[in-house]
Amino acid sequence: MKILAAGLDDITIGFLTKNGIAAEREDLEDGASLEEWLHDRLYEAAVIDLDTSGLGVYAARELREKRNDTPIIGLAKGGDGRSWSEFRANFLENGADDLLRSPANPRELVATLRAVTRRFKGSLLDIGEYRKGGAVLKINHTILRVTINGVEPHLTNKHLQMLLVLARAPGRTLSKSDIISQLYTAGLDDEPAEKIVDVFICKIRKTFEELHPDAKDFIETVWGRGYRFATDDTAAAAQASTA
Repeated sequence: MKILAAGLDDITIGFLTKNGIAAEREDLEDGASLEEWLHDRLYEAAVIDLDTSGLGVYAARELREKRNDTPIIGLAKGGDGRSWSEFRANFLENGADDLLRSPANPRELVATLRAVTRRFKGSLLDIGEYRKGGAVLKINHTILRVTINGVEPHLTNKHLQMLLVLARAPGRTLSKSDIISQLYTAGLDDEPAEKIVDVFICKIRKTFEELHPDAKDFIETVWGRGYRFATDDTAAAAQASTA
């Protein structure tokens, strides 16, 4: 699991890391900056300390106005002159998913993160259908199943994870370091050299091409920058934007 963290202390970050949660710490000033970081949906959730990050009780509102459903968990000490239940209700009413008292019990935070993201994923029938020439790629993001023209390709777990990372940000170029950071958990995994990304991409393309010659083109190389997930729809949108 990869999350965005704002205002969390080193001890909490360390506990999350030991429990397989990669927390990227950023300084966020307001709801707009939170929305900007979560815009591409590269994080499974965000944990924000309302007291130390500068993000207040309305932090999630702008995110929800932009129709971004990334789970938001808040930490706070008090009720801002109100009862704890009223403060928590206000936070939830403005789009957040849970609020814990700080300093939070790390075990409770980990359990809450897992429960919230589990509910979030379970509430969605997240199936994407993408076309590239004569190839039709279907990705069920909920049960992590992929088919090309109705046939399931033989992908390793890492290959599947890489495909999902790219497919969750269609049309957006991801650098090799971006991809590596989402495939391997800092502090828990030994991160390989970035060259492994090229190897994985080559193998995915070869596997896809065996099912349909156009399928290999779902992953495009952006020379000197990285890779991106491309479909007929994203290509059409790119042409329209430059017309």
